[in-house]
Amino acid sequence: MKRCKMSHKKTFQIIVLIAVLAGLMGFAGNASAYWCGTSYTVQKGDTLYSIAKSCGTTVSAIKLANPKLDQYIYAGQTLVLPGAYWDNGNGYATYVVARGDTLKSLAARYGTSMDTLASLNGIYNYNLIYEGQRLTVPSGSATPGTPPPPPPSSGKTYVIQKGDTLRKIADRIGVTVNDILAVNPQIINPNRIYAGQTINLPAAASYYTVQSGDTLKKIAARFGVTLDALIALNPQIKDINKIYVGQVVRVQ
Repeated sequence: MKRCKMSHKKTFQIIVLIAVLAGLMGFAGNASAYWCGTSYTVQKGDTLYSIAKSCGTTVSAIKLANPKLDQYIYAGQTLVLPGAYWDNGNGYATYVVARGDTLKSLAARYGTSMDTLASLNGIYNYNLIYEGQRLTVPSGSATPGTPPPPPPSSGKTYVIQKGDTLRKIADRIGVTVNDILAVNPQIINPNRIYAGQTINLPAAASYYTVQSGDTLKKIAARFGVTLDALIALNPQIKDINKIYVGQVVRVQ
């Protein structure tokens, strides 16, 4: 009888030990999700899904953070991840939104106001920023510009269908979610729309991410517009000779 009790006690201790080890392994697994830092070098056999899972982010966030990312990735390629930050050398820096960031928390972090961040990035809804989104933030003394004007209303309306989201609608017509919100002030929460609701559609607009070697003159020529027209579309640009890689400009 005594041997039986000892056997039960030993079995219970083993079970507890296994549970503790399993818990520690689970904790380690969660912690490893943040080991990638703010950039990742693609390894052979990697996919965007496997990288996102390992680094604790999403495929959508990785694509947002890397606007030039092709459908295919290759070993040795460096990907920018949420939380990345780099100085653009013109009084501004670029920050890649991480999970949990808000415009308010970022304004406090970079010693500025929500209005300034919204102005620098053409944000019309202060509650709507996305993980992986590239934001321009002050890195020193700089005079904030005004946000680029949203596309005007096209005069057309759309009746929301089951399964629609503002992001899906925006992608479908070639505008941003903020563009839709700008012509629909009645939408208080962009995540709460319903089938049968009628919304105004903005006129289509096109945006371009500045690449190395670009100038406003080159961009204007590439998209078949005049330099003056390009400047008019981007009132946030105060000095036409100061644009930086990663900056988003409106071209139409």
